[in-house]
Amino acid sequence: MKRIYKLSVLVVAVIFSFLSCEDMMDVHKPFVGDKEIVYSPKLDSLSFYAGQNKVYCKFWMYNATNVKSVDIFWDKDSLIIPVSLSSGLDSMLVEVPCSQEKSYTFNVRTTDIFGNHSLWSTGFGNSYGDFFLQSLLNRSIKGFKIANGGGVINWFPSAANLFRSEVRYIDNLDKEQVVNIPKNEMNTFCPGLTSNQFELRSFFIPEPDAIDTFVISWEPMLPLYQYARTNWSVKYCNSWQSMPSLTQSSNMPHFTFDGDFNTFWHSRYLTYKAGDNPLDPTITRDPCPFTIVIDMSAPVNIMQLDIYRRLSNNNTQTVIAYVQAVDDNMLTKEDFEWLGDTPVQYSNHSFFKNYQYAGVANDHWIELGRVEFPTESFSTPEQNMRFIDGTHINSESRYLKLVLPNSRSNGNVQISEIFVWGK
Repeated sequence: MKRIYKLSVLVVAVIFSFLSCEDMMDVHKPFVGDKEIVYSPKLDSLSFYAGQNKVYCKFWMYNATNVKSVDIFWDKDSLIIPVSLSSGLDSMLVEVPCSQEKSYTFNVRTTDIFGNHSLWSTGFGNSYGDFFLQSLLNRSIKGFKIANGGGVINWFPSAANLFRSEVRYIDNLDKEQVVNIPKNEMNTFCPGLTSNQFELRSFFIPEPDAIDTFVISWEPMLPLYQYARTNWSVKYCNSWQSMPSLTQSSNMPHFTFDGDFNTFWHSRYLTYKAGDNPLDPTITRDPCPFTIVIDMSAPVNIMQLDIYRRLSNNNTQTVIAYVQAVDDNMLTKEDFEWLGDTPVQYSNHSFFKNYQYAGVANDHWIELGRVEFPTESFSTPEQNMRFIDGTHINSESRYLKLVLPNSRSNGNVQISEIFVWGK
């Protein structure tokens, strides 16, 4: 009895399936009739890449020897691309003219030699043009100096969409040179470049996988120039630890331009017996202010001054920079020894008692600017650098005077390096 029941259910199911299939065909017949639908092979893969006033389309097909065209439709435009594909996996990259700068939606199909079309494939791509190009700026230059027979350009970090840059210049043999700069390069050596005059252009890609690059026209450059310190010397310094010796291996004033951030000028921290200090018998250490005068060997127009304090030390607080306001031959011994116009006063200090310096005006010097270093101690040169913008002083100076009027540690001050920039 159970076997007869199961058999009956199976027969009913088969009849029901047959009737259902007939019903489904009835739905499609008004549209396709009794004719069988034949499709051209569909694209196996489709990608779009950004371009300049165009979009690139790349497609792949497998065993599509009967396909005669790939048809691309967007907005109200279309592009019919004749193809002759080989057996196996084949691909093609084509340019789609899209002059309007915007995002596009593309519908793509194939057509075979019999006129049959494939099912649609959809993709998206972006076209870039003048609006994007006008938004671009050449890579920024942080600094420039002459070293080892050429120019060294120091760069700011590049923009995310920068691809590369080029520098063009006439070298010391009167030949044109073009140097390629990868996007992540921070320092570029240009052999034979003996001045800070050159041209720059940068290349950009609007998207990581874009095919076209956008290039800015050559732009003349005249960046800040880091003056060589080869001929620098110390004209005057009123305090250093090993004074009066000028041959010690540490804490010397000329270490402010020796190129080593681990060396520094340190004020004298010798403790005198009461009454022995030649400056004032009531004090037992050299007090602020401290001064150093650097002879740069020739007059320069200081556009920027970089001052680095000692690494991992916060003693140095304020540094005031002065440039000369008169001709070299008018500067006297008193001018070089001048301690600035900022008053200094100690109140019952164990080393300095009630020492005071009133601050004295001196019209042979012009204040270039001043910097304040933070109370935090930092371990890298970059963190310990402060700069003075000297562009407001339109004069040349052979001598640079630094005055340090205060200290965070019993009169101890240090400066590691000094760099001068101009144009």
